[in-house]
Amino acid sequence: MTELTKTLELKLVEPNAHKRRKLRETRKAYQQALHDAFDARCTTQTEANDVVVDYDLSGYAKNALKKYVPQLTTTYNAGELHDDHPVRFTNEGLRLDHKPGNAIEWYVKIPHHEDYHLWMPAQPNPEQRDWLEALNAGNAEMGESRLFERDGAWYLHVTATRDVEVGSEASAEDRTPIGVDIGEASLVTVCHRDDCDSPTAPELWAEEGKTVRRLRKTYFTATRRLQTRGSERLADSFGDDLWNQIDDVFHRVTREVVEYAESVENPVLVLEDLTYIRESMDYGEYMNRRLHGWGFAKLHAQIRYKAAEKGILVETVNPRNTSKECHACGEVGYRPKQATFKCTNDACWVGEYQADVNGAVNIADRYLSGESRSREHENDDDSAEDGGRLTAPQDSQADAEPQQETLGTYAS
Repeated sequence: MTELTKTLELKLVEPNAHKRRKLRETRKAYQQALHDAFDARCTTQTEANDVVVDYDLSGYAKNALKKYVPQLTTTYNAGELHDDHPVRFTNEGLRLDHKPGNAIEWYVKIPHHEDYHLWMPAQPNPEQRDWLEALNAGNAEMGESRLFERDGAWYLHVTATRDVEVGSEASAEDRTPIGVDIGEASLVTVCHRDDCDSPTAPELWAEEGKTVRRLRKTYFTATRRLQTRGSERLADSFGDDLWNQIDDVFHRVTREVVEYAESVENPVLVLEDLTYIRESMDYGEYMNRRLHGWGFAKLHAQIRYKAAEKGILVETVNPRNTSKECHACGEVGYRPKQATFKCTNDACWVGEYQADVNGAVNIADRYLSGESRSREHENDDDSAEDGGRLTAPQDSQADAEPQQETLGTYAS
């Protein structure tokens, strides 16, 4: 068994005028409280509570704010806020009701303020029905929920955590580790060793890397121009479309990574540990922001839950020097070009090698060396696994909505 966290998507079904007004009142009060607490640079929950306590919000929204604002100001050192954040509720705030006999089966109770709640019909993502049923039956644990409006429709994203079966009972020695290297040039690279201990069947998603880089560049360039001209709403709408395109690429690539693993006997997907990745990124403000925003956590989360649904084990290893060491001799080399690794050991047969494949093999080898460990995520609030962002810790509207630049690091 392994613990898996996933973001469940529900669309609220045509709220009437009264309920729509109440939802917007909640959103307005939440955003005012968020901005006031952020502008006050609250660094503790107590400080945040002193700011948000008097707002006309439910305790579930206030408690979510008290946790979120100190993360923005301390953990992520955010420089400014986007104008349109989703309303967050703690895990106790939302309630589900299932009416299988009704045309609309699912209903959610959304907190408005302390003494007023809204029961609303909701249409879930049909591919997530089993997760929603597990949550309703108490077989999954509800996490934080987020309420937002997009193109005139209202949505809820609800995080759920449950135990799932891991397919193979093979021992660690009998498993085939598949190294998963995530980068900017090739979005993802996978490779494993064959029975003769040679790297085999590498697969690189280089074109997808180019696509995501182009979309990110278009987003930052175009939205800056639109914002300079005062077209904030147009910038937001334009950014939504681009981030949805990026998220589509992420979902397709991570699905294909899992399909690759399914073609291997007794596979285990080996990822680099995100904690170490964040700690090792210190290349100056510009590059830190760029690398931290690349989407490591988003890709990790999608690989994890898609692999778990197929019963494929996922492990993590310390990524130290996986991109610098030669997979054949272990000598620390260098990269004369982004896609080329150069071994400095004259006695080694490698010479030059595809850099991302070299990194993927090194990641797989870390598992074989016994360095791997399962991560349970109880202390990893990376946001990617609960609807997190691609560029920074803040989230505006949904998983793939546009994000203002921050000074920090970034989060289904």
